[in-house]
Amino acid sequence: MTVHRGVAARVAAGMLAAAVLLGACTGAGGDAPSPSATPTVEPTQPAVVELPDSPAGEQARWVLEQLDAPAGSGLPEVEERFSAELLAQVPSDELVAVVEQLRPLAPWTVTGVEAGPDALVAQIGGQGQDLEMQLAVDEAGLIAGLFFGEAAPAREPAADAAALLDEVAGLPGSSLLVAEVLDGACVPVEGLVGGSSAGAELPVGSIAKLWVLGAVVDAIAAGTLAWEDEVTVTDALRSLPSGELQDAEAGTTLTVREAAQKMIEISDNTATDLLIDAVGREAVERAMVDMGHADPGINIPFASTRELFHLGWGDPTLRERWSGADEAGRRALLAELPPGPPEIDPAAMSLVAAWPDGVDWFATAADVCAAHAALAERAQTPAGEPLTEILTANPGVTPDDAWSSIAYKGGSSVGTMAGSWYAVPAGDGPPVVVVLQTAARSANDAVAARTMVGIAEDALRLAAP
Repeated sequence: MTVHRGVAARVAAGMLAAAVLLGACTGAGGDAPSPSATPTVEPTQPAVVELPDSPAGEQARWVLEQLDAPAGSGLPEVEERFSAELLAQVPSDELVAVVEQLRPLAPWTVTGVEAGPDALVAQIGGQGQDLEMQLAVDEAGLIAGLFFGEAAPAREPAADAAALLDEVAGLPGSSLLVAEVLDGACVPVEGLVGGSSAGAELPVGSIAKLWVLGAVVDAIAAGTLAWEDEVTVTDALRSLPSGELQDAEAGTTLTVREAAQKMIEISDNTATDLLIDAVGREAVERAMVDMGHADPGINIPFASTRELFHLGWGDPTLRERWSGADEAGRRALLAELPPGPPEIDPAAMSLVAAWPDGVDWFATAADVCAAHAALAERAQTPAGEPLTEILTANPGVTPDDAWSSIAYKGGSSVGTMAGSWYAVPAGDGPPVVVVLQTAARSANDAVAARTMVGIAEDALRLAAP
């Protein structure tokens, strides 16, 4: 269940499950970074990186100004800076507590940033502490998501395929597949397949939205839906972030085409659920089969994003019931769920991995590759005409000249990080699909988004014609 444009920041912010909210530094549990007023590491002088001139960049500058303010300064302008939706989940006193934790390590310096217009991921350094700050803004430019976590370790590009596979094998629950698409089928590239759980059915998070998109195209091809038809935001179908439609007023309408764009480009969960409602759950289940999933029963019934939030982080008894139920029992359980999203403690959610209890969508890397290949075939039909534009709006990596276009969908939940890319060469050669999946049972062992992006960029470089 997964926020930006062709950069790792867009991937990271778009892929975080639930809200991109305050997490690692909220003081929940003993695994959060623990700043000290007496750092044991001598301060360094890293190169200063400028934040972008964008709504997200302006808000990030303000946040850093607050981190550099004297202890006990409070947090002015809270209501002017943060969205009402975020403040409803994270009260202002909790925001102040996070900032006060970090103030003893001032001054804070930006040492790296990747950004889109509405979100960014910045590496920031204080005295003896390096952190990653993720920030997203809503349509009004207010801070809708803010997260501080330990910075991802520095990563050198892989020198060759063997080095890349060694790195992937060291990741938790990992599977890497690099395949060429020949006559609609995925053919693995020799020497670029591996991982600690290679070929396993692993949680894929919002990558499952590829099957929803396929169901939409199939409905349009059948004449039961049109790209110009409208869907309507309702309180009953409202989900949680990622995305922006969760903040839209009930009664807000948008076209199926617009909803599909939001579902893929910014991984909008509410847009996804509107489309599932428009085509029907069973249509998504059929599309999953038609698009080549080898074991579709693992995802049947196909839950909406709203339903997965309820199952994973709402009533704690639901996860256990879901885990032990058969298909009929799971369908009955979904029918019991209340409308709208559950009320979830963001700090508590950040610590609970629900996928080991079956609360996610699951697939092998080959299943994901098949989904991309199926969508590429649908893109050549009249019903699928917008697909290429929808899927390539956010390439998920920094493209290079070897590829004329890159379609992307990523997904994550607590402990998991996954990404998939369908790259069309600029010259001769077949399309190449890269699928990277990781699944840790502890949030603290989760793979950083920019590590995943770096591995994908290396895989694409090594597979380039």
